[in-house]
This record gives sequence, structure tokens and C-alpha cells, in this order.
Amino acid sequence: MRYFSDINNLQDIFFKLPSSYGLNSSREELSYALGACLYVPAIRETLLKDILFSKSMGAHTITLCIEDSVSSNQVVQAEINLINLFNSIELLLKDSASFAHDIPLIFIRVRNVNQLQRLLKESPLTGLCGFVFPKFDVKLGEKYFSILKEHNKSNKRTLYGMPILETPCIIHKETRIEELMKIKHIIDYYKEYVLNIRIGGTDFSGLYSLRRSKNFTVYDLSVVRDCISDIINIFKRDDYVISGVVYEYYSKVLELSNNTLIKETLLDRANGLIGKTVIHPTQVNIVNSLMVVSKEDYIDASNILSSSLDGVIKSNYSNKMNEIKPHEKWAKEILLKAKIMGVFEDGKSHRELLQSISSL
Repeated sequence: MRYFSDINNLQDIFFKLPSSYGLNSSREELSYALGACLYVPAIRETLLKDILFSKSMGAHTITLCIEDSVSSNQVVQAEINLINLFNSIELLLKDSASFAHDIPLIFIRVRNVNQLQRLLKESPLTGLCGFVFPKFDVKLGEKYFSILKEHNKSNKRTLYGMPILETPCIIHKETRIEELMKIKHIIDYYKEYVLNIRIGGTDFSGLYSLRRSKNFTVYDLSVVRDCISDIINIFKRDDYVISGVVYEYYSKVLELSNNTLIKETLLDRANGLIGKTVIHPTQVNIVNSLMVVSKEDYIDASNILSSSLDGVIKSNYSNKMNEIKPHEKWAKEILLKAKIMGVFEDGKSHRELLQSISSL
């Protein structure tokens, strides 16, 4: 796969084109390649058709949900739908190896440990990238990842896990740091299988009877912002990729002048979060376009990492200092993002990219 590959005038917008990646890419590359992760309820009867359509709309990462988005009396049917889906994918891949290029990165958001074990037992899940583990805490986290590790070793494959931090012990101030440190100990132990850390902003908000309106970002909810800050503090220092929380509103009309999703995604980016959970195909390209690196950042990052000095160097853009040691980790992350998402040409931004996409 390659982001924005359907755009004809890509050379006019990009200084450096996005690189190709796929299911067998390295863990590091996949972590930065998730972009906008589109949630799809697994109860839908036309899952394969929906996945392929969403991929054609720009969704390179899709999570099939059998947790909160599926009613309790629909769980069995959702599991059957998933098994049928991966059986179909396996047959299509046998008929045509090129079909692999049509499949996005697919994840399953499970309800519980028993369901994870059942799915792993009943289907080879061909084409699956990994699982999303909801309500991740110390007790469940160890179980989820130990099952995943055993499956990977027994089957000589790599399925990844993405924990969602969304439990009361994490948002409650008096228990937060201790809980996060215990969770981090588990995640550190299973790091080779951890693709991404996700934040359950909706669950956190609900615990305080909060729900942001379409005109406010999650960062306007002070209690949630405070928790996000601590999650970043504890995990970001050790180079874990953390994704932005889901944005709950969508519109069929693309409003670039007053778009809260854009504002929230820019705040995600400013705080070091990479990618975002989305709930509608119209949100996918907005988020992905905001993941593209600016040429100024790319040049600064390249100069920082290639410098023979260890002090301060002047930016090529003559508007800032680049301090080699403090900016080194930032620069490495910028180049990783640039490899997958590409680099805008000077004077170009998400606006031009979205205009090109909407003209297709």
C-alpha cells in the first residue's frame, strides 16, 4: 500500500512521495503507518465489500469492532461474520496474490479474553494485522498479550496488539500513575507485539458525564486532557506510538474553514500523538492529510541527524535554531513519518491534498 496513490498530480503537492508498506513491514514502520483507523461494526453483513470500499476511499487501516459497537445479542453473528470474512480473504489470496494490495491493515477489537482465544482457535485469520484490546488494565493486559505471544510462537507469525487505555483507574487521579506504571511494565515486556497505544476518550468522558460538542476538541475537556498528558508523559519517552482519541461527529460536507476535526488532529500532532481513530470514511483523508510532514520539518530533521556538530545549527529556513541533542528524538520521528506519509512541497498543505482527493 501507499498513501494517496490514486492522486494524479501527487508530484505537484509532494516534495517526497509516501513509501510503500504492507502487512509484512517492520513493527516500527507499521506503527507509523496506521494513520486514520476506521472503525467498522463487525455485525455488518457485507464486511468484505465494506472493507474494499473503505480502502478505495483512502482507509488504509480498519478495525472490525465486536465490542461496544455490537449489542450483546449480536455477538455470535458478528463472530460468524468475521470468520466468514477471513475465510473469503484466504480463498481470494490463493486465487490471486495481487489481492493482498487491495486489503488494508485489518484489526479486530475483541470484547474479552475468551473471545480472543475462540477467534484464534476457529480461524487462521489470514490477512489480519492484529487485535485491539479494550478496557486494558493490569489483569487483562497480561492475559491478552500472553495469549497473543503463545499464538505467534506456535504458528510462526506475528499478530500485533493495540491496548486501549480507558478504565476508571487510569482517569481517576488518585490511582492513575500507579496503574499506568503497572500497565507500562506489561507493555514493555511484550513490546515486540505492541504496535500502538490507543486512548479511550469516549469512555473517559462518560465516567464524568461529559461529552464534547462538535465545536470543541477533546483537549477542551480538562479532566480528559489531564489524563492524556500523563499517558504521553509515561509512554512517549520510551518511543511508543500513541494515537489520538476518536472524534465522534461527522459530516458529509467537507468544511476546511471551520473544522473541529482538523483542529483536534493538529492538537494531537502538537502533543506527539500519531494517527487517530475515526468513525466515518469522510474523516479518513482529513486525518491522513494532516499526518504528512512539512518540507521545513523534514529539512530541519535531516540536518539535525546528519550534523557533525553537537551544539546549535541554524535552520535552512532562517527562522529558528535547531539544537542537535534536544531535537534528536523529534527528528528521528519526523523522518519515520515522512517515509510513510510523505513530505509536502513548500507552500502546499492538507488543503491542496484534500482538494485533489475530492476531485477524484
